[in-house]
Amino acid sequence: MNQPYIAIEGPIGVGKSTLAHYLSETLQYHEAQEIVDENPFLSDFYEDISTWSFQTEMFFLCNRYKQVQDLEQQSSGIVSDYHIFKNKIFARQTLTDTEFDKFSRIYNILTEDLMMPNVVIFLDADLEVLKQRIAKRNRSFEHQIEDDYLLNLKQAYWEFYQSLKAQGKKAKWIDTTELDFVNHPDDYAQILNIVQTMIGGTKHE
Repeated sequence: MNQPYIAIEGPIGVGKSTLAHYLSETLQYHEAQEIVDENPFLSDFYEDISTWSFQTEMFFLCNRYKQVQDLEQQSSGIVSDYHIFKNKIFARQTLTDTEFDKFSRIYNILTEDLMMPNVVIFLDADLEVLKQRIAKRNRSFEHQIEDDYLLNLKQAYWEFYQSLKAQGKKAKWIDTTELDFVNHPDDYAQILNIVQTMIGGTKHE
């Protein structure tokens, strides 16, 4: 596609969905938000990750695959609160080696000709900030998330970012530990200017 397809990525609780919504309104782009609450395995997953991880990840993969397929019909710019590669990031954290091998083969088949974002914004924050944000949104199934799980996700996203940069892709890493783009317009303007520069638009003062 010729229009920008922006993906906002990062660990749980970092503010992906909120930023994607703000950008879609500012840029007048189509907004694509991932399905989370509709996953019937999610509550069981956080209570017993080893038992429910494969079902959980397959549900997310199939739903995101269908959603991205539908996005190919869009003629306007797109801003999404996920990159489908996040499926492999989360699956690697939770699946056994055998399960991950099966999952990866299915992922590769589904995505081999799938439209991918051409701009990726990675949001990050310190562990304690992530925990505060997760607690604030108060999703019951996220109360059991362990620190090591979040730290592993943060590292995996950093590696994904580095891989995109090595391929020459448009990717930007933004530490939001000291940023509050929900309550402080200047912080949002700072991120918006970064995005505008990446898509070739006009900066906002």
